[in-house]
Amino acid sequence: MQEKSPLLNRAEQILRYLRNELDIQERTEFLSWLNEHPEQQEFVNGLLEENGMEAELLFMAATDRKQAWDELQQKIKISANKSTVFQLWKRITALVAVLLVIISAGLYFYNNFNSKHKVTIQDLATNDIKAGGDKAYLTLSDGKRIALTDVENGKIVTEQAGVSITKTAEGELLYQLKGVPLVGEENKGIILYNIISTPAGGQYQVVLPDGTHVWLNSASSLKYATSLASLKERTVVLTGEAYFEVSRGEKGQPKKPFIVKSRNQEVEVLGTHFNINSYEQEELTATTLLEGRVKVKRQGIFERTISPGEQSLVGKHIEIQKVDTSTAVAWKNGLFKFENANIYTVMNQFSRWYNFDVVYEGKVPTNKFNGEIYRNLNASKALRILSYARIKFRVEVNSKEPDRKRIVIISN
Repeated sequence: MQEKSPLLNRAEQILRYLRNELDIQERTEFLSWLNEHPEQQEFVNGLLEENGMEAELLFMAATDRKQAWDELQQKIKISANKSTVFQLWKRITALVAVLLVIISAGLYFYNNFNSKHKVTIQDLATNDIKAGGDKAYLTLSDGKRIALTDVENGKIVTEQAGVSITKTAEGELLYQLKGVPLVGEENKGIILYNIISTPAGGQYQVVLPDGTHVWLNSASSLKYATSLASLKERTVVLTGEAYFEVSRGEKGQPKKPFIVKSRNQEVEVLGTHFNINSYEQEELTATTLLEGRVKVKRQGIFERTISPGEQSLVGKHIEIQKVDTSTAVAWKNGLFKFENANIYTVMNQFSRWYNFDVVYEGKVPTNKFNGEIYRNLNASKALRILSYARIKFRVEVNSKEPDRKRIVIISN
């Protein structure tokens, strides 16, 4: 394993000091070091001030972090003059400390709310919640329910109506036709449906019978026909959130529309890449297009077409806006990503991924959040980043469901 540089070790020590995690010996050594380096004492004191950490995080949000780190390491390597190294150290310790926050706690996370209250960071170790993972259930047309985590990679899950369902070596669900495509059971026109569903804290990938690739987010489900490839209209029903890469079908074959129905809308495409967020907790249903074109319909009354880089928001009407598409699909790439998001948006995503309840005590914080956090972090680390954004909370155990925690957001 590659050893950390002295610079990174010192930055980690600064972070642990801020979190009050140093033991007596470490703290004594650290304070002695601060006394010998007044410029570092000034920097650390600045972080302890009311808006110090927020200022550093805001600075980092506008910084190319990889480039800055690479340039810093290169400068240190080529600097033989001790005074030059000292000046570099003096100027970039703030940057390194914040980089440490980014590396150890996620990526970056900040808010534009200036609070007069001190940050309270609680020790969540005893109540920690692990990050979600690849968990899903497959419900067959006869009602049989299969836990996909119980099926080994590379094994056939089941076979039905001319379709073989396999869990690939990569762990995704793959539908493959056996011989002649069937319209329905025994070619009698009976359409059989499967449902793949993820629990809170789960996600999964599936390749549908027509070759369409779907990434299913937590607390979501997708219903589809096992004979999807042979239908004139490929219709699926979504609850929750999913990212689609729709198959255009084989060359020389008639193009068949692919239709996704969700709570208050219908999306029609031929071949394209898009994300649909239709969770009940969200006020609007959001469809974000990355490639191709899609037609969005609201209960057959309103209809709009969106282009790449656009997002439709469906409520009583359909609104179209330009967006950063990476935010909408960040979950698929292992990230939480927020742009001017309120506390409800943040906690809704956390609660679905970590499978906990959220309660708001007193006045709900009005902070707006921007930033990225790795989804593979345990809940304690993700919530610790919230505490840097001056959000106070406590963790409670649900007496009725001991395995399910409750996060109480406390009014500032």
